[in-house]
Amino acid sequence: MRFDVMPVATEKQIIEVEEAAYNVWHNYYREIFSKEQIDYMLKKYQSRDALKKQMADKYIYYMIMSDGELAGYICFKIFPEYIFISRLYIKAEFRRRGLARRSIAIFDKMLDREEMKKIRSLRLNVERDNIFAINVYEHLGFVKISSVDTDIGEGFCCCEYVMERSLDKESR
Repeated sequence: MRFDVMPVATEKQIIEVEEAAYNVWHNYYREIFSKEQIDYMLKKYQSRDALKKQMADKYIYYMIMSDGELAGYICFKIFPEYIFISRLYIKAEFRRRGLARRSIAIFDKMLDREEMKKIRSLRLNVERDNIFAINVYEHLGFVKISSVDTDIGEGFCCCEYVMERSLDKESR
């Protein structure tokens, strides 16, 4: 299985990520959120317009490719001392193939660049009811550091753990 990540830069790629989000969220989150909340969150956070706004705010999207097929995507933003992983989604048919692990590993390579030397950790938020994802992240070295409840509008709330993985040289 060939693994690649490809920066999202074109309108066509943005549309592909939007379609992948629709696929993943309706397939995966139906056990956690209502259809109404999924639709609301997709429009607010993963529509073409939302993706473009995030990218303008320095969020970086990569398409995760497996043997030339779009298997999922990752989105992150670089802060002075940590990288915030906003999204990491793998389509159902590509799960359990190590793609999440390989996607997280790209950050270890990034940290070898001089401008990234001050980065100390990776952070992400994960829904507290998302046991599968929590287990995956813990397996990848993330630990729960806090929990947050966020009102996202329209009467919906996200109840999440904040998880972190140290990127000290000893842990790489």
